[in-house]
Amino acid sequence: MKTFIVLTLAAFAVFSLSATIRRVDNNSPSAGDYSNIGAAYTAAAAGDTLYIYPSATSYGSLTMAKRLIIIGGGFNPGNSTMLTSKASFTLITGSANSAFIGLECQQLNMDYATAGNNTVRNCLLSSSYNTWNSSGNQATDCWIKGYVNLGASTASNVFVGCFFYQASGSSQNFSVGSAASFACNNCIFQSGWLHFYLNSSDATALITNCIFVNIGAGTHTLSYPNYLYLDGFIFTNCIFESMSNFQSTAQYYYNILENSFGYTGNATNLQNVNMATVMVDVNNGDYHLCAGSVATGAGQGGVDIGIYGGPAPFDDLYFLNFLPTITDFDCPPITNSTNQLNVHVEAQCGN
Repeated sequence: MKTFIVLTLAAFAVFSLSATIRRVDNNSPSAGDYSNIGAAYTAAAAGDTLYIYPSATSYGSLTMAKRLIIIGGGFNPGNSTMLTSKASFTLITGSANSAFIGLECQQLNMDYATAGNNTVRNCLLSSSYNTWNSSGNQATDCWIKGYVNLGASTASNVFVGCFFYQASGSSQNFSVGSAASFACNNCIFQSGWLHFYLNSSDATALITNCIFVNIGAGTHTLSYPNYLYLDGFIFTNCIFESMSNFQSTAQYYYNILENSFGYTGNATNLQNVNMATVMVDVNNGDYHLCAGSVATGAGQGGVDIGIYGGPAPFDDLYFLNFLPTITDFDCPPITNSTNQLNVHVEAQCGN
């Protein structure tokens, strides 16, 4: 994290000079080139960038048939009053290789198999579900409040450093289609009931350095329905808070369980472990390893088990994008005795 005292955002210089940056602001008065995202989209050529100003009012829905970079003002899960750049997006043929950064996606659907290879970074996905029927997409440092529906036969969808949060007691973090394959690295899975809803037994997944925790007391379920098995799932270097339904057909290596598999399991796993000997405070969301943690250096290859281990440790400031987000602003209404106006601006940005 870096702190800046700035009055302008020069970060736009990172984009190609051959592409056009189009500013969209539906506030009144508007600081943008457009007040309507549809008008900006119509004017944009493939490869252009739309910068969406934060607003109390949603920008509505946009169906995309061209490749664009769409950037918002970020979000902060600890600040419920912070304005976000919110809109719904549906990607169809022609939109492949697009990028979504620092947005509140009220819906992010990739409806066509031809609309893949997209980047989703530092975004809040706030809808109850998002359907991804394309392959090669990567979500990094996102807060996913509903569930992701991975379509049948989708492949190489990757989730890195994401926080999957399912508050509903009757829904899941993922719905996995037939023959879908995906990977999750250094992600938090939090649910009041279920993590993976399976539509068949032939899906495959690599789940590495993740943590699975319950909302509230009691146990939560790894997968459902019970008759569809996790045959193609491999869990490595993960931590499981008290969990029901560990299916023996999945592969588990170097994991830590608060309870037990209910069967012998691979000898590299640690079972019936008190979470107080693993993390600082799992009940209040501090998933850092505690001093002397049994997870330290205990993972495959000698890495730490849990979300802070491996080559891509979880970023506690995952919600900050690479453009500075203003965190403090003060402008006096009048000049001082020397006729100067002292404006104070602080901003934060991530990597």
